[in-house]
Amino acid sequence: MMSKKTQVLPIQFTVIVALLTLNACNNVPNAPGVDNQTKLELKDATKVSFILTNDIHGQLEPHQYKDGKKVGGMAYFASVVDSIRQQPEYKKDEAALFVLDSGDQFQGSLISNHNEGSSIFKAMGEIGYDAVVPGNHDYDFGPLGWLFDKVTEGKTSSNPREVIEALATSAKFPLLSANTYLKKSIGIDVDAQCRAIKKKTEAATKITDEKPVFVNFEKAERPSFLKPYVILKKADVRVALIGIDNQFTAKTTTIENVSDLCFRDEVETYTEIRRSLEGQADIFVMMIHNGNTDNNKEGSIIAKKINEQIPNGVHLVAAGHTHYVHNDVVDNVRVIQNGDKNRQFGRVDLYFNRTTKNVMLQHTRSKAGIEITHTPDLLPMNSVQAIVSESRKNIESLANRELGEAKDDIETNRIGESALSNLLTDALRNATRAEFAFMNTGGIRTKLRKGLITYEKLFEVLPMSNRAVKIEAMPWSVIKKVLTKSIQTCERYGALIPSGLKVKFIRNCKKGIDVDTEAKLERVETLDGKVLLDEKTEIASTTTFKIATLDFLASGGSGYEDFKEATVSETLEIARELIANELEKTKLSLENKTDGRFENIFGKTK
Repeated sequence: MMSKKTQVLPIQFTVIVALLTLNACNNVPNAPGVDNQTKLELKDATKVSFILTNDIHGQLEPHQYKDGKKVGGMAYFASVVDSIRQQPEYKKDEAALFVLDSGDQFQGSLISNHNEGSSIFKAMGEIGYDAVVPGNHDYDFGPLGWLFDKVTEGKTSSNPREVIEALATSAKFPLLSANTYLKKSIGIDVDAQCRAIKKKTEAATKITDEKPVFVNFEKAERPSFLKPYVILKKADVRVALIGIDNQFTAKTTTIENVSDLCFRDEVETYTEIRRSLEGQADIFVMMIHNGNTDNNKEGSIIAKKINEQIPNGVHLVAAGHTHYVHNDVVDNVRVIQNGDKNRQFGRVDLYFNRTTKNVMLQHTRSKAGIEITHTPDLLPMNSVQAIVSESRKNIESLANRELGEAKDDIETNRIGESALSNLLTDALRNATRAEFAFMNTGGIRTKLRKGLITYEKLFEVLPMSNRAVKIEAMPWSVIKKVLTKSIQTCERYGALIPSGLKVKFIRNCKKGIDVDTEAKLERVETLDGKVLLDEKTEIASTTTFKIATLDFLASGGSGYEDFKEATVSETLEIARELIANELEKTKLSLENKTDGRFENIFGKTK
């Protein structure tokens, strides 16, 4: 859940139209444009193909652009996959085909959230996925009950992972995560990243900086609904699929749902599993809910570290989480990701030499971000379309609830002020009668589209069922800390946008930097002009204010740990529902305008 920006790197192999108007990898030895030397080298090779998706986020239905162009949708993607499977080399088992997803399958749309992901998993089962990684947002749902994202006494079961466990039980494919552990099984106290927690000695006044305590995972247990890996054999080639979840999952989901879990370092976990499987597989694939952005090449760094420790230790990294499209190459290994919301997919063809028993990485062919473009010849798969249609029928009346009108597309901004963040935080403050309100831009998942504002459109913007909370007496010292963290982000995490305050700051997001630790608050004042902070003065740190925010933030979500220094006085209903009621009451006609409440004055004269 990061930026929606995409970048598609150029491909270096022939792209063909396969049965439908599908961009596919043409890598057969006899293909036009392949030189004789390559044909000779591939003579004894078996092609092993991978169709890759990530961050579907509940998008069962197609997306339509302003110009009328339609892309994506599970029923249409199903037909694309089926067209590839029908190619003779796969039907005759002369080549192998795998369909994989790298996380966040079902959180993000009303049509999926209403049935808590069951429709997405049914559709994926019909498509024939071989394995998936959960991803951080697959833990959002908590116990059964679509309007409850965590255990609520008297209203839900006591199982914080009831939804994902039920989905895993009914799924036709395994959920993989090798680095997810039950904390209590490790034997010592560990944090959310499975690292030993340092403790004060009786004589010490602070935590010592002694050598890290060794954590032994030999007897540690994973949740029963997860498998660390699977080895599948197709076309007489053994492929190990090793699942790795993001090690910061606990910070980017409903924290209470994973409080008894920890997510171990990605490289450490993968290399341990990889060594244990030596000789048991021919091709090793890491499916990881992590990847690259313009400013952070974390997915590629992980691949490089693995191959430094185990030469040829990974042959493909199927990435996710950041919502970017990238097709990076690290030591001939593809690190590939394909946007979000089921509009695109990726394809990678590896070649396994049957004689030498080596993966011929120099001949790998890959393409990221292949758009699922609708054409007259691309028809939806009937069995998947039936799932989609039934799901749509079940939400029709709820989806069409009218809340207002948008004269323009109301845009969002991950690290700065936007008309949409202002609208939402203002509605939250008005609904709760707080002095100030804060919402994180990471939870604002898309823009609010022009035209009639329906409940479904608002749901697309705020799909998480985070509850609003009141903090009756939040000290200025804590407000200052969370604002300071907010202004430092250059895309590493979402900013914190205020209502009831005007914030001016200096931040310099240089290329390749995703956090500016030197960012500085310049001026903070209330709407009536009361200065809380400027160059000359600052109010007392103990001065308190009535605050409204989300339970996700109040419990330290998205890295805003300082919120936990304040005490929640009241938990209200789901923030989205409060905001929906507020919009319905006012029936606003909205424009895409900001008011300067969160302003970076970098480069301006003070």
